[in-house]
Amino acid sequence: MKKQTFILVSILLTTSVKGQGYDSLIRSANTFFETNEYCKSSAAYSAAFTALGGKGYAPDRYKAAKAWVSCGNIDSAFFQLFKLADKTKLLELHLLTTDKYFKKLHTDSRWTNLLYIINPNNEIYNDSLSKILLAIREKDQQHRTKLDAVRRPYGTEPSDEFKALLKIGMYNDSVNLIAVVSIIDKYGWLSVNEVGSKANSTLWLVIQHADNDVGIQEKYLLIMREAVNNGKALKTELAYLEDRVLKNQGKNQIYGTQSYLNENTNKLELWPVDGPTNLNIRREAMGLQPM
Repeated sequence: MKKQTFILVSILLTTSVKGQGYDSLIRSANTFFETNEYCKSSAAYSAAFTALGGKGYAPDRYKAAKAWVSCGNIDSAFFQLFKLADKTKLLELHLLTTDKYFKKLHTDSRWTNLLYIINPNNEIYNDSLSKILLAIREKDQQHRTKLDAVRRPYGTEPSDEFKALLKIGMYNDSVNLIAVVSIIDKYGWLSVNEVGSKANSTLWLVIQHADNDVGIQEKYLLIMREAVNNGKALKTELAYLEDRVLKNQGKNQIYGTQSYLNENTNKLELWPVDGPTNLNIRREAMGLQPM
């Protein structure tokens, strides 16, 4: 009955959304999902992916899988989840296994296969370390948000408030760095499976901000390279750290991720790039958008 209902909904929805683009269809799908109209939501997600030539952004596919499950079509839910696991590597083990929408899938043999693709090394999620790293991340971003709020145009004298916040920020960065370095030294570079995506990214973020200690950046750049090779860190984030270290060494960058303040023009400009002709080829290899 549910299959017949979905087919009817698909026909009606296809007629009503004809000519709409991907973003518009995704908005419709999200609206249907929020109002618990899961079959309509599934149809809208399918129409969106079709409009994009069979492609779709990872968060949209993940939500589409939840809509499919709720509409009663488990096969289509697995199709979306396997596509995410095989193609994007963006399925987060802890979120997936604790997501209430997917409880119906746990007894299906395909669920075991899906988890193996995501977690072939049988890594174990560490909730305590995840919470510690998320708290560090919040502190890192919090003071930077405050700095941005009182930042004056380049070339003007910074306010006393900005100077005070900058001092606090430098202290926070040093405390965060001690904590992150101690975690990496004890546990290694923790993967997304072990602490979640945001906590995993925090390891890179704090090292990235350690501009006052280039030696630390250089040391953990080597460790991050190995982590990328082992699937425990992102190539895109590694590209930023590679360039940051080169910039702090006074050398040309590789991937074009770093800028600097030109004191003559008071404008941000791209830090010199090594071999600019092939810049976009190198960026593509690291998962970065073209300049």
